[in-house]
Amino acid sequence: MERASFEQEKNGIVYKLPIGFRFQPTDEELLVHYLKRKVFSQPLPVSVIPDLDVFHLNPWDLPGCLRDKRYFFCKKKMNFMSKCSSNFSTGCGHWKGSNKEKQILGNNLVIGIRKSYVFHQAKKNSGGLKSEWVLQEFCIVGSISTPYLNQKIMVQVGDWVACRVYQRKTKSRNGVKSNKTEDLGVSLPQIGSCSSGLTEIMCNDLDQEVISPQVK
Repeated sequence: MERASFEQEKNGIVYKLPIGFRFQPTDEELLVHYLKRKVFSQPLPVSVIPDLDVFHLNPWDLPGCLRDKRYFFCKKKMNFMSKCSSNFSTGCGHWKGSNKEKQILGNNLVIGIRKSYVFHQAKKNSGGLKSEWVLQEFCIVGSISTPYLNQKIMVQVGDWVACRVYQRKTKSRNGVKSNKTEDLGVSLPQIGSCSSGLTEIMCNDLDQEVISPQVK
């Protein structure tokens, strides 16, 4: 029996969301079933990841519920295999990249790389206040042989990356982990404002219903 579905439109982006599902892919699932298909222009299992230039937007201005992990496709900004730290300015701060990368395995083979950024609420030349906002960038990689080296080297495949944006949970004084968006009872900042975004977001049912690729 086919499951019912509906469309949610927010900030000009339409999501096709089956009722009662949550979109919580593992790193491997995100790479294999979504980013790889995007890179090679193949049909996606479901249309729930919009194309958006997240690196130049404040995290609280991105579409979706702030309490959830949100996913986006974005054109790559630089060579993913570069070991140089990278910063990207937004209206109210910048995403500061880490020099460390994590290899993502599939069937015991390296299929992708994950790199993390932390949002600092200030211009990049002034240091700024480190926030709990995290952006994880994923790329597909492959290996090629070189005529001069007796080994294979890793290269990025395609022009697209996948991004996961979320707030890290912090421990309160009683030891219970929580998102800052759940702790403060103030209203959602207006789009384009430089509020920290650490606010209580009242997400309706449409905002919270996303898809799990594991359920058939």
